[in-house]
Amino acid sequence: MRELSWLNRLTGTVALLMVGLVLCGCPVADQGSVTSTDEMDQQPEPKAEPEPVAELEPAVEPDPEPAVEPEPDVEPEPTVEPEPEAAPDLGPPLVDSVENLKQLDQAKPVWIDQKAGRVVMVGSVCQTNTPLEMFACLKDTKEHEAVVAVDTKAFVVHAALLAIGANVGNPVSWDPQYVPAAGSEIEVTVHWKDKNGETQTARGQDWVLDTETKKPMAHPWVFAGSGFWQDEETGVKHYQAEGGDFICVSNFATAMLDLPIESSQANSNLMYVANSEAIPPRGTPVTLVLTVVEEEEGPEEGGPEEETE
Repeated sequence: MRELSWLNRLTGTVALLMVGLVLCGCPVADQGSVTSTDEMDQQPEPKAEPEPVAELEPAVEPDPEPAVEPEPDVEPEPTVEPEPEAAPDLGPPLVDSVENLKQLDQAKPVWIDQKAGRVVMVGSVCQTNTPLEMFACLKDTKEHEAVVAVDTKAFVVHAALLAIGANVGNPVSWDPQYVPAAGSEIEVTVHWKDKNGETQTARGQDWVLDTETKKPMAHPWVFAGSGFWQDEETGVKHYQAEGGDFICVSNFATAMLDLPIESSQANSNLMYVANSEAIPPRGTPVTLVLTVVEEEEGPEEGGPEEETE
């Protein structure tokens, strides 16, 4: 009996303890069985289940880059140079008796008329209002300081002047003192068509204005003849007037035609300018005619012998 009483008390005490644990929110063992504290201490701790190992995804190899084939060598397109502009049609020479003209250069508008004693060229007006160092230059040389440009070679005109009877003299020189240009006097005549299509004629001097007198240039041109320089490497001689010094109004030792008076070539002291009022518009085709001025024969020295009786 006493054992039952003691067992009942123990069972009640355990029940009260379980209720207290439930009220406190602590987990309890299954109510159908009671486990002593000694047994609880002796129970092995539950084995922790191994955490599942995440399966490793197989490494994805990147797609190999496609092989880049080398581009074939592309030859650069050849550079196409623009065709040179065609020279303006300057028309036939504005002279009479064209049938007597013999062209001296098949590629250039320059002729000789030995019957009339003249050299004929076709060019164009290049300046109408500018200080001048020359009246006429060769094409693509000194158009900025000339009135007329002609498409020819200077040595061809030089030879033609000799053929019609001109005598070459000497170019200007300054060493040791000034010596003016000399040679046969050459008349320069200009022919052109006005806006009405009528042919007009003037002396070359009429297109050159003297800055002091404010009148057309009074001096003539003489056949100075320029000169030659020789290439030391090739031995070839070159006519110096090919640089553009064709028919000058300032003194140049390289001039083919020059003035027989001292005329400065310094820009600050130029003696002549273009005579704007007399010159037709720029680009106007013109014909230049060169003729030799016959020298006046002076009186013969002495007179006829007196008749003796």
